[in-house]
Amino acid sequence: MMDNFVIDLQGFDNMLIQKDWAAIRYTVKVTNRKTGEYFLQKTMEFVHFKDNGGTIGARVIEGWALSDQTLA
Repeated sequence: MMDNFVIDLQGFDNMLIQKDWAAIRYTVKVTNRKTGEYFLQKTMEFVHFKDNGGTIGARVIEGWALSDQTLA
């Protein structure tokens, strides 16, 4: 199903970080490859991350997202 759509990041709205959790709000443009029709989708993503230390940085160990519109 995902190969039917092109998803482009349109804008980063904001991010809240509390200890090892983050809530990220952003907008994506979803374009149907077959019809060329598109819509803007607002997404709120929640991630639980872990600091790996050193130069590696952090990685996401759990996450999920909610959007105001579904892919159809």
